[in-house]
Amino acid sequence: MANKIEVLKQAKDGLDVYPDLLRYAREGNAAIDPDDFERLKWYGLFHRKATPGYFMLRLRIPNGVLTSEQAAAVGEIANRCGRGQADITTRQNIQLRWIEIEDVPWIFQRLSAAGLTSQQSGMDNVRNVVGCPIAGLDPEELIDSRTLAVRLQQAIIGHKAFSNLPRKFNLAITGCRDDCIHAQTHDLSFVPALAGDGQTAGFNVLVGGAMGGREPMYAQPLDVFVEPGDVVPLATAILEVFRDHGPRESRRASRLKVLLKEWGIERFREVVEERFGRPLAQAGEPATTRDGGDHIGVTAQRQPGRRVVGCLVPVGRITGDQLIEFGRLARVHGEGELRLTVQQNVLIPHVREARLEALLAEPLLETFSPEPSPWMRSVVTCTGTEYCHFSLIDTKGEALKLARALDARYEIDAPVRLQMSGCPHACGQHRAGEVGLLGSRVRKGETIVDAADLFVGGRLGEDAALGERITTGVLVDDLPETVAGALRSLRGSEAVRVRESGSEAAG
Repeated sequence: MANKIEVLKQAKDGLDVYPDLLRYAREGNAAIDPDDFERLKWYGLFHRKATPGYFMLRLRIPNGVLTSEQAAAVGEIANRCGRGQADITTRQNIQLRWIEIEDVPWIFQRLSAAGLTSQQSGMDNVRNVVGCPIAGLDPEELIDSRTLAVRLQQAIIGHKAFSNLPRKFNLAITGCRDDCIHAQTHDLSFVPALAGDGQTAGFNVLVGGAMGGREPMYAQPLDVFVEPGDVVPLATAILEVFRDHGPRESRRASRLKVLLKEWGIERFREVVEERFGRPLAQAGEPATTRDGGDHIGVTAQRQPGRRVVGCLVPVGRITGDQLIEFGRLARVHGEGELRLTVQQNVLIPHVREARLEALLAEPLLETFSPEPSPWMRSVVTCTGTEYCHFSLIDTKGEALKLARALDARYEIDAPVRLQMSGCPHACGQHRAGEVGLLGSRVRKGETIVDAADLFVGGRLGEDAALGERITTGVLVDDLPETVAGALRSLRGSEAVRVRESGSEAAG
């Protein structure tokens, strides 16, 4: 039996809700058909129980590349319609809050004028195409994947061939050797590789990653190598196979990983090859040399005399004014371009050496530092209870409090990938973190209080592993000591050192 979302899609494709959307903007929330609350997600509009009467708006920013003008447009929308708030997501994207349906036509017009869209950013569609945030700038990259990320979006968005997938689909492509996109966490990833005795640069293919649910899974090799010109045809072939054969009975069991489990990787490869229309080459030699890079700090570009300044945005929370100011800084000190990262941060590329000192002295970089504490540097969270009714705790607030407490009490030499999710949907990808936290609620005396389950040992790369749950129901006030103790067990007793009395934390 088809689930209710499949019945809804059969009655009317999500893309067909647009005329109704315009009508609802005139008539107000009360006029919205209950089924259309779901279909509005095809245009990036999410009505949340935590904020009744208001929508969250999710954009599309392929490869996380924004111009100064686009950053200003998003900041303007946030200020005018979203109470000045925005979140950078783990898909190099931006979400706005407090959107009223009456403002949506103007918002869409403003986005379109800036060359942005929110189309198909939710529900059973291909989500924002992720790529290396310093693509085209990295001196060591194998391939500049920016154009391919844009071409993938152009091939997928705006027509019905891919507007009715069995479930959401996360797609990523990178030519970076740092695995800064966390390739193993996506449904489909193209990662740098060399074939033909190292003479041909292209991509190996990973499939089936998904971090949420009861059985999270890292993507596995498809044993396929493609040159850049075949990336889009192969991606669309894989999407067609998923569209036509993916399970649709249960929303909880409809991701690509489920089809792979049913078929096995060999059968899936055979069907994809048949849909692709010609034989697929076997995987090449992987060209990824490091795992989980973040590009924070000041780094050299391949372009002589230019630098990338990577700024930490704690847990991705930013204001409209700050987005506009980032755009101004990019224009004044660089070439009017920004890059967003899957770690929820902002990079300013193309900074001329003569302008670097002036940029580093800008007041905005006191808030969003390129030299963050190693405790704060790699913290990633989901939305949390403030805006998501699935979440059990305020992930953003608790993660910041935890990182600051750890920073005040302990010294550490290398950053910790600390990832927090508020519920089993795992939008914070807690099982992929060196330290992962999953929000929970426990009884303390006569009251129910915030807590978290602790996972350790998540890692990416050839020896990838999902974090294992070692403790349940840790009260949020007890998390600093519990996390520090777990990290000592992982890294060794000398890795986490108590700060001397009176010493200052790195901030």
